[in-house]
Amino acid sequence: MSIRVENLSHTYNPGTPFERCAIDDVTFEINDGEFVAIVGETGSGKSTLIQHFNGLLKPTKGRIFVDEVDIWGKGVGLKSIRQKVGLVFQYPEHQLFEETVFKDIAFGPRNIGIPDDEVESRVQEAMKMVGLDYKELRDRSPFELSGGEKRRVAMAGVIAMKPSVIVLDEPASGLDPRGRDTILAEIRELHEKFGFTVVLVSHSMEDVAKLARRVVVLHKARLIADGPTKDVFSNEDILRRAGLEVPQVTRLMHELKRRNMDVRTDILTVEEAKHEIIRVLKGGDSGVS
Repeated sequence: MSIRVENLSHTYNPGTPFERCAIDDVTFEINDGEFVAIVGETGSGKSTLIQHFNGLLKPTKGRIFVDEVDIWGKGVGLKSIRQKVGLVFQYPEHQLFEETVFKDIAFGPRNIGIPDDEVESRVQEAMKMVGLDYKELRDRSPFELSGGEKRRVAMAGVIAMKPSVIVLDEPASGLDPRGRDTILAEIRELHEKFGFTVVLVSHSMEDVAKLARRVVVLHKARLIADGPTKDVFSNEDILRRAGLEVPQVTRLMHELKRRNMDVRTDILTVEEAKHEIIRVLKGGDSGVS
């Protein structure tokens, strides 16, 4: 399933002293099965952009297509669009409200009229996908869980709606290192094992480098770069312009290159860096001065 953004602009409070353009003439497409990261400094328009994907915001100008259907076209039901494109907001645990984990995850499917027996199977399946034990946690209060578990409950609530696309806004924000690693591993598995198209909004270039195959860069409401992760992160000028840093390991490889070590600089992860440095050292060409 694809999402196509066509000449999208969004202005908050138009015609008032508080008028602000949050998205300015943005065009790009997310194809079925992709893992795309959307990055940019605070205020660049990331959250505004993703809220257009399932019709939570209406464009000031431009159009959004989901499976080639203009979601604001005549006769199109946004309810069906929101079943296809699931959005997990930043700090989704703040949206938990039911008395048990089961009821919280079941809320969405029940709200669209799914029969009770199917609701139960959807809840079980969604909890398994995000690494939560159904029998152990189904009757627990979500408010008794750890921060990472609460976040996975919120994700399961979206998955239980059976979307084709999952959009995550800063999913690891505020978690401790263990919780962060767990949630990122679950997101990777949703894409690689279960085949979801994933859109990740993140300030962490390290997380983006580990997970995403493609990066869309926003700066001051405009799209300034869109391409394979290695290509975008190899362009330090673009990232600096957007107020972003390349991953630390990539900076390390650039520094080794400046010190005459014949290493590749399109390295994004520690594992890649390890193999590249070993390759150079075994060739007897360390050259570090």
